[in-house]
Amino acid sequence: MQLIRNCLLFGSLLFLIVACGKIETNTEIEEYSICLGEFLKYEEADLFKSKIDFKLWDKLKIKTTEEKYFLVYGNFSSSFEAGKKGFELFSEQLINNYKILHNEKYVFDEFANVLFIARYQGRPSVYNYNMITKQSKLFWSRWGRKVVTLNHSRDRSHAFFVTALGFGKQGSFPYIKDVRIYRFTTLTEQVEELDELDDGLQVYTYWDNKDTFKVNITKPDSIRSDLLVQEIYSYLYNGKSDKVNKRYFNLAKDGFPKPPEIKPQMTSNSNYKLIRLAKLDSETYIYLKDLKDASESMICNFKGNLYNTLWSNDDKYLFLITREESSKANLISRQELMIIDTEQKKLLKTFHGNFFQNILINGNFLFYETIENGEAVISVYDIKNDDIYDIIKIPGGCGLNNLNK
Repeated sequence: MQLIRNCLLFGSLLFLIVACGKIETNTEIEEYSICLGEFLKYEEADLFKSKIDFKLWDKLKIKTTEEKYFLVYGNFSSSFEAGKKGFELFSEQLINNYKILHNEKYVFDEFANVLFIARYQGRPSVYNYNMITKQSKLFWSRWGRKVVTLNHSRDRSHAFFVTALGFGKQGSFPYIKDVRIYRFTTLTEQVEELDELDDGLQVYTYWDNKDTFKVNITKPDSIRSDLLVQEIYSYLYNGKSDKVNKRYFNLAKDGFPKPPEIKPQMTSNSNYKLIRLAKLDSETYIYLKDLKDASESMICNFKGNLYNTLWSNDDKYLFLITREESSKANLISRQELMIIDTEQKKLLKTFHGNFFQNILINGNFLFYETIENGEAVISVYDIKNDDIYDIIKIPGGCGLNNLNK
């Protein structure tokens, strides 16, 4: 009887040891993880783990492959979310360095790396800014190609950019030559040429919804000189192009087509929050409605018009850009960039200037364009710590979406 009890006890202990071993040495890395190091021996990984801050131990694991052992932290749904947490730990000095791991391979960190446009050897090209090193490096440039626009997807898994052989003005009409569409996929870290749209008069790009990128190119009609045709191309994340739509404009009746006006996003991504505008004399008041708790709060007020609104992906932050036109013809408009915490229902920060066009929300950081000493720069604002984290400066200026400053 005692022998049976001893066998059962030994079996239970063996099961616990094996089970614990599987937690520490899972052979599959299915999701995105923060990798703190790779080692040839398990003992080396375990020793390194013992030196990591004790606060992180509950989410640290040693993953094994046929040749290596990876010390990883957490599981995340995307490279962006893993990178966001990794940068947080790095900023708190809990870790010294890290990479993003997916399916046993290091992948592009969608949070720490931000693409933008600047000039290389005089031509607009794509650069990459790294938040860890605070360094900018050339990402993509091709002789004879000028980058016209750059658009990030909301989840940061893709970026589309449009290039041209040249552009400018001929007489009273603009021109753009040999327009081409490119897509960057972060998972493969590959840039692919998707389409050639030939020559045109103007090009503008935008996201129609979260997964459809659109390019509008205006061209002269091949038969009638008084007509312009606008071709509208749509691209999904996988690069597949939908049917090309066309619109026609009569120059005498309709004039030259203009890009669509920016429509401020009044409702949050989750549809649980929305803003309402109330005008009184020269002031406009912003009210934030929370449909979950059926509340409404007056957040801020401004003069002029609401130019644009953007919400962070988690709806925690709301960003407003306002413009007040000057009464004098030779003066540019005054603008404000406001940051609102929708959970605390209060205005956190207001930037004043005369140029706030494109912004990029990157977790608790805001990238926004502004002018410094007559040159376009990109400021990186740390919302959580109320501090300018960095200012991106490249000779000749830089921009998040274009260089039309």
